Amino acid sequence: MPVSPNEIANINFSAMLGKPLTAVIDAQAAAALSTVDFINEVGLDADGNVRNVNFTYSKLVDGTPTDLTLSTPLLTIIPIPYLRVADTTIEFNAKISSVTKYSQSTSHDLSLSADLRLRWGFGKLHFKGSYAFKKKTRYSDEAKRSYSMNVRINAVQEEAPAGMQRVLDILEQVITENESV
Repeated sequence: MPVSPNEIANINFSAMLGKPLTAVIDAQAAAALSTVDFINEVGLDADGNVRNVNFTYSKLVDGTPTDLTLSTPLLTIIPIPYLRVADTTIEFNAKISSVTKYSQSTSHDLSLSADLRLRWGFGKLHFKGSYAFKKKTRYSDEAKRSYSMNVRINAVQEEAPAGMQRVLDILEQVITENESV
């Protein structure tokens, strides 16, 4: 069966190209939710308070070795995941080809033979003939369809949004250095 010229026009490009784009948007939303989950699980305790990390070290204070404790919010010293989709490339290829073959051959074959024999005054005539007609017709139709889709997504670590950077700046101000007891 031959391929319709409108076959490519009947492809639902909206669905074929829209679905990968929707998946990219969903992935971006999932990445944002992962950042929120990371901040809640790593940076805050069960009561919603900022989780601090304490470092104890020795330092000379007025020429005297003194043990000190540095307390800093955990979120200020670890990278917070901010993944964003930098670019997306969608390539769709459709190749539809149709080949129709038609061939016909005809052959004729005529065969005649005559045999004449004479015998004592009697003649005998023998005649033989044949005719053959052969007609061969071949018809074939082949349609090939080939579709391929390639989706490339490039995700990068984004810098902290301005609001989160401001929160981190405030948290840096609460970093304290105290004498250990």
